Amino acid sequence: MRIMIVGAGAIGGFLACRLHEGGHDVSVVARGPHLDAIKAQGLRLRSVDATEITVHLNASDAPETLGPQDLIITTVKAPALPDILQKIRPVIEVGTPVITAMNGVFWWYGHGLDISGSAPDTSRLDPNGTIAAMLPIEQTMGVVIHSTNEVVEPGIIQNRSSKNRFVLGPATAEASHLAAELAAQLTVPGVLFETDANIRLTMWRKLLRNLSTAPSSVLTGGEAYDILNDDHARNVARALFLEGAAVATAHGFSGLEGDVEHVFKRGGGARQKPSMCQDYDLKRPMEIDNILRIVQDFARQSGVKTPTLDTVVALVILRARLAGCYPAQDLQQPENP
Repeated sequence: MRIMIVGAGAIGGFLACRLHEGGHDVSVVARGPHLDAIKAQGLRLRSVDATEITVHLNASDAPETLGPQDLIITTVKAPALPDILQKIRPVIEVGTPVITAMNGVFWWYGHGLDISGSAPDTSRLDPNGTIAAMLPIEQTMGVVIHSTNEVVEPGIIQNRSSKNRFVLGPATAEASHLAAELAAQLTVPGVLFETDANIRLTMWRKLLRNLSTAPSSVLTGGEAYDILNDDHARNVARALFLEGAAVATAHGFSGLEGDVEHVFKRGGGARQKPSMCQDYDLKRPMEIDNILRIVQDFARQSGVKTPTLDTVVALVILRARLAGCYPAQDLQQPENP
């Protein structure tokens, strides 16, 4: 299968290496020193068991030059998605399926979801309808990532997970058969792709983990492990998790609060900063809207109180703005709870 991976960073680079090794014809879209390194010496993947592979594949910063594709996987962060979709629009327009692999709430989350007689307002994720105009809903799929990776230097990806699982779900029920076919083809040694008919529930389960550790990491500079094993910081993270679970319950996804003891068990947490903090450190646009503020939006729409989230998000936004990682002007400021 011809696969274009748009964004060959931590997750995209990992997938590119594994899918290439698994026999697929993989090309990647990258830029800057990372692209230069891939072209010069190949893309290198270091595994948790200290083994390393190097793959040589077609790489470019101009996706239109990579030719027709059977599948597009975008792994860019949410703030970059509209611009990158514009660049790959000619490929999308011929009906190619597009899998968006990123943290947070899917931009299409509200499509067909009935909450008390209406769909939840997700306009923060696509305020001008730009994404929806370029990416037909029937070609769209989301994936929930259970794989920890980091670009440790240009051209080199470090994988830190003994198991790398990706849960795939379509935006529409009609595309379920296509999702199952793709999952079967994308499962190769070192990567497990699964499908889930209730992908939104799976999304919430991962989102609550990001919701609890990512903002705390931005504010403290700590790794997920540090936050979950500090007696005081873990209490803040736990409160964020439970407030998010209450919002999920209001949307009909109940029982997630039952995960809290497993998530906050002693000794848990990755020895790595969450991606939101990595973006802060590198002064890149941060995924605040699709991980944090959209949960605030849902809470206000459903009448759920989120005092810890409201306090923490205000501080994260200020820190991000001062670093140039979040827009100074906010046209969708939420009302005070």
